[in-house]
Amino acid sequence: MNSVYIIYVAIFVILLLSTMFLLFRRRPKRKKSIQTEYINGLQAMIDGDMDLALERLRNVVRRDTDYIDAYILIGNIFREKGMYENAVKVHRDLLVRPNLSQEQHITILGNLVLNYKLNNQPKWALSTCDKILEIDKKNQQARDTKIGLYEDMGDWQGAFEILKKNSTLPKAEKNARLASYKVEQGLQLIDLKEEHDARVRFRDAIRQDSSCFAGYEQLVYSYIRENRDKDALKELKRLIQALPDYADIVINEFEGLLYDMGQFDEIENFYKQIIHSHPQLTAAYLSLAEIYVKKGELVTAGDYARKVLQFDPKNVRVLIFLIQIENKLRRYESASRLAVQLAECTFEKTFAFACSFCQHEQQTYFWHCPSCRSWNSARRV
Repeated sequence: MNSVYIIYVAIFVILLLSTMFLLFRRRPKRKKSIQTEYINGLQAMIDGDMDLALERLRNVVRRDTDYIDAYILIGNIFREKGMYENAVKVHRDLLVRPNLSQEQHITILGNLVLNYKLNNQPKWALSTCDKILEIDKKNQQARDTKIGLYEDMGDWQGAFEILKKNSTLPKAEKNARLASYKVEQGLQLIDLKEEHDARVRFRDAIRQDSSCFAGYEQLVYSYIRENRDKDALKELKRLIQALPDYADIVINEFEGLLYDMGQFDEIENFYKQIIHSHPQLTAAYLSLAEIYVKKGELVTAGDYARKVLQFDPKNVRVLIFLIQIENKLRRYESASRLAVQLAECTFEKTFAFACSFCQHEQQTYFWHCPSCRSWNSARRV
């Protein structure tokens, strides 16, 4: 009886060991098979075949519902396909999973932010950024994303407050961006017909960054809109003193204002002061020459215009101006020589700006690139 019992026990042990051996032998194959399918899904994503990638990754999660990374990628594929609600659902459902690592939690929340942003749900995106910052208070990507969301919403004060407190930008770049936010706030107030409050914001911008061209420029425009020409002229002088490198832009942009004022003696002195402090500022010479034309002093006008050619011998505008002067003075031979010089010029110098990042060009100054949305990237070309 004992020998029979021993035999049964031995058989049971053998069967148990065999079963365990088979189980442990098969699991690596199963795991390896899932990993292979996951890798195939990744490769399909790299190849741009999102439908195949989605099929592969769905196979992965059907066989292993704990494969978090596969779920994350499935949500990302939905986002790539423009199925933002599906992407939100996949990523949001993952947040209830127990035992998520901090890295996984932040990754899922980061993807939710993108889903909400692309689905035009900025407030949800902002609150999700806050959840990331609750987990990781120093998460700079979440801070930068919040700034971008506030910018997209036109909430310039919100963007200002975050950037002022939390940014790794160099000080000069940071101050320039903060100043631009103040300019944007001012423009919003102008739309509401609140010129005084708008000017307060423009002055705040200049205090934030003394080289904020847009702040000075918008102050001038504000006074022009209220027909306060003397105040506008005062701000023009301040602008030129603060940013002499942009004085030629300013003179050309606001030349109409100066002539509309009709105070030629004051304007004449204004240009002479500019020339005295910035002798290479060609726009001031030509503007002064045009004043002398209006006064009928053609010889003096021609003398001032010729000074421009010392710095810019191919200035088309000046050459045309001088040809007209010489013809009025009946100096036809001189006018002929100038005409030949004009013909040799292939293009007219313009006062254009280009974005240093995307190379977008336009004739007027911009502080927020309309193409790539970068800040304070306008450079003279």
